[in-house]
Amino acid sequence: MAVDPVLLPFWLQRGTAFVIFAAAVFMIAAHTAIAAMAAQRTSSKIRIAVPFIVAGFLAAWLAIAIVVGDGANFPISPESRRPLSGLVALVPFLIAVVALFASRAMRAINAATPSAWLIGIQTYRVAGIMFVFPFLTYGIIPARFAWPAGIGDALTGILAPVVALLVARNRPHAWQWAVAWNLFGTLDLIVAPATAFYFQAQVLGIYPISLVPLFLGPPLGILTHILSLRNLAVAKTLRPGTSIRLVRVMKGPSRDWH
Repeated sequence: MAVDPVLLPFWLQRGTAFVIFAAAVFMIAAHTAIAAMAAQRTSSKIRIAVPFIVAGFLAAWLAIAIVVGDGANFPISPESRRPLSGLVALVPFLIAVVALFASRAMRAINAATPSAWLIGIQTYRVAGIMFVFPFLTYGIIPARFAWPAGIGDALTGILAPVVALLVARNRPHAWQWAVAWNLFGTLDLIVAPATAFYFQAQVLGIYPISLVPLFLGPPLGILTHILSLRNLAVAKTLRPGTSIRLVRVMKGPSRDWH
């Protein structure tokens, strides 16, 4: 199976690269904006610094992913690339998850975020259809990886604004739909790298597709699902048996939620 993106027509090479980088920049900007707005709804002492911390952390993660993933401009031996790729994908993810559950400020900011926002931003996942076209169409990746990865991502992205709207409008069973959507999206991001490994889809050797497993796909996608699920759990606890409409956080000491 060839793994050379030059097999794509020039316009598709440029187009897919633009989509990948645009999605990465969008997610950094979206998470930063959400954190900035949610932080202002809390009494956290670091609320002014939060957007800078989030933007800096995600931008650094993306930059490291580019260095490790771009073998043409940053040559790394194949023996080193695989373990480095694992570290790039896993270590920042674990740092973010630990920060979410260990930091009182991060928990408060997550709880103060409108639930629909953390769902709606995953609309970017529709871009996963590029695994089917053009990468499968032009024989760059195997079908047994491309179909589940591409269709799963596309469905997650298509349903994201629908579920977000249900949540925002406080529709019946919106909480259940939101949880189910998050679980489906997480499962998709677990199945994708598993099938890539099993069917030897050399996505780590194709730049800029390598940014998907290193940053944009499973690492950041699953992290966003965790943020959403934790947020939904808090919203459900605060309003047991009711909706998950935006929980309005009043100013004052009570705004730091655990």
